[in-house]
Parts: sequence; C-alpha cells; structure tokens
Amino acid sequence: MANRLGPILLICTSLILSLGAYSVAAAQSPDNSPAQAATTVRSFFAFHFAHNKNFTVRNVQQRKRWLTPELYQLLLQELKLEAQESKAHPDEVPYFEGDPFTDSQDYPNSHRVGKVEINGESARVPVTLLWSTRTGRISDKRDIVVELTRGSSGWLIKDVVNKEGSRLSDQLKRQR
Repeated sequence: MANRLGPILLICTSLILSLGAYSVAAAQSPDNSPAQAATTVRSFFAFHFAHNKNFTVRNVQQRKRWLTPELYQLLLQELKLEAQESKAHPDEVPYFEGDPFTDSQDYPNSHRVGKVEINGESARVPVTLLWSTRTGRISDKRDIVVELTRGSSGWLIKDVVNKEGSRLSDQLKRQR
C-alpha cells in the first residue's frame, strides 16, 4: 500500500506546486484592463494636482513612475535646454511656460477621466481638465487625451495630446 501512495503523493505535490506558481505569476502580471489604464491616469493627475506643478527637474522626477522612459528623457532634455537658453538669454520667456502635462499656464483644479480606448499595447484616455472659481463653479474646461503604453509594471504615459492635436512629445522634440 505504501508503494502505491508514493507516486500519487508525488503527482499531487507537483500539481499543487504548479498551481501555486501559476497563481503567483498571474498575481504579478500587470492588469492591462481599461479600468487600470483609467486608474493610472487618475492617480497621475491626482498626484500632479496635489503637488507643485511647475516645470522643473524635481517635479518631473517625482512623476517618473507614471511616464515611459522616452517621455521622461524628453522632458529632462527640454529642461536642460531651457536652462542653457536661460543663461544665454535671461530676459526671454522659456518655451514651456506653465504646465506641459495640462498644456496650460494657469493650473486646473481638477479633472475627469473619460472612456478608455485600448488597441493592443496602447490606450487612449480622454481627460477633461477643470478650472473652478472659489465658489466651486466651473469657470473653464479643456479636453486632452493621454496616450499610454503597456509597460512591465502596467500602463505608462507615453504622450499628451491637446484639443488641436498637438503632441507633447513633438513639442519636446522641437527644432532649436
């Protein structure tokens, strides 16, 4: 009887270990659902609006976890170039005056995330930016689209497109 239990126990143990490894791998894989893409954008703007929105190296570094490496590098390169231009022409206004993530000089107070569109490894998330008066009434609103790509840890912001179709990444690659 003991000889028969050995192979059965070996098979059961292997099966349990296989299922355990599968569940760990499934738990570690990023959620690539539309809801997760929307959550990424919501959490980015919640952080962005709760902190200093000036276009500085420190502020871009604080937002790195939401950005693709390419967009992050473009933002840092722009800040480096603006610092050089500021030294050469201290009286001139920088190219990016205001907030590149909201495409505005006056910072919005809040935002709304719209319906997410997913196409393979990419997602487009419409965002309505809202400016409110002290009484809470909406005084202005503007629509942008946040484009995301799947990263190993989930969705990352690849680009921001304003209502005219101008891309943040293209502005960051501008000719000097």
